[in-house]
Amino acid sequence: MKKIALVLVLVTSITLAFGQKNVRQTASNYLKSGKLDKAKEAIDQCVLDASTAQDAKSWFLRGNIYLEISNSKDEKFKTLDPDPIAKALESYKNAIEFDPKQEYYDDIFAKLNWQRNNYYNEAVENYNNQQYKDAMINFAKAAEVIELANVPDTISILNAATCASLANETELAKQYYIKLLKADYKSPIVFITLSDIYRQAKDSANALKYVRMGQQDYPDDLRLFLAETNIYLTFNNTAKALSNLKVAMAKDSTNFSVSFALGTIYDNISNDSSNAQVERKKAFEDAIMAYLNSIRLNPEYFEGNYNLGALYVNKAATINDEANRLPLEATAQYDKLKSEADGLLEKALPFLEKATELQPDDINTLYTLKQIYARTNQRDKVAAIDAKIDAIQQK
Repeated sequence: MKKIALVLVLVTSITLAFGQKNVRQTASNYLKSGKLDKAKEAIDQCVLDASTAQDAKSWFLRGNIYLEISNSKDEKFKTLDPDPIAKALESYKNAIEFDPKQEYYDDIFAKLNWQRNNYYNEAVENYNNQQYKDAMINFAKAAEVIELANVPDTISILNAATCASLANETELAKQYYIKLLKADYKSPIVFITLSDIYRQAKDSANALKYVRMGQQDYPDDLRLFLAETNIYLTFNNTAKALSNLKVAMAKDSTNFSVSFALGTIYDNISNDSSNAQVERKKAFEDAIMAYLNSIRLNPEYFEGNYNLGALYVNKAATINDEANRLPLEATAQYDKLKSEADGLLEKALPFLEKATELQPDDINTLYTLKQIYARTNQRDKVAAIDAKIDAIQQK
């Protein structure tokens, strides 16, 4: 009796499995005839049954059905499921998992790649319309879709990271860049950008960690070296920043931005009252030389011209303050200091005039020029500057 019972159970299970394969075929027939509602009903029944729950063909068919639902223009079918594309992708994922011989892999890959391209093209359109958050989402979806077939899509991830930064989605940008590194996608820009995200978040440890990881792979890349320098500048490690910039200047003597950065450090040292006078005086002269070099390398460089002009103006202001603190009887010393301050303002003029030529609407430059013109009694130029300022403020 026990043997008969065992045979009966076995026959029953075979019948059930065969029955679900019939259901799967029915679902396939409905899909071919465009009856997506009936196809969905049949295939959902099929994959929920224990006998076909791990059947790759059933899951592949389910993916195809839900993909058709997601792309259907018929309102009757569009409302069959709130998120059909997610169900389609889930189905393809299961199909790959239950298909060790990869009988359906090529067909699944073609479907996934088609959907990946849809997301990618939509992301490009978002990007062109400056819809950076939407572009980020769609680039990320493009990568996720094709990754179901165990194919990394580093281009989509990189684009998602770029768009995340443009959309000020800093945490997501960080995640995407780290994902790129884990996928063994390496370039100096990835290390630099990731490091800079941490730098701006005031996380010096991770900022240095990633820039140094980049330096291990690209030891001669000047951009990584400057990224490290920027970290030192952010966290007020002036000595290391200065040392790095000197090395950078030796590596690339034609880089005007490096020379400018050197100027800003010397500028800060010269303005730091906690430093010795001898050190401040030397730093002032070094700042002049560095700024002049940046302008020599790039005469149209606004920042170089403006900072050099501002350096002279600030020094003149310091000397004027010193003169004004003198006792009334110190006339000769007062006149000497005033003459020195006026000389510095004269030196500042050509650089500030060049700066305002390069950026005519920069208010700070115009106000500084106005002060110099007023001090040197150039009333016509003061009036002209006032007119420019009024015109800018009325825009």
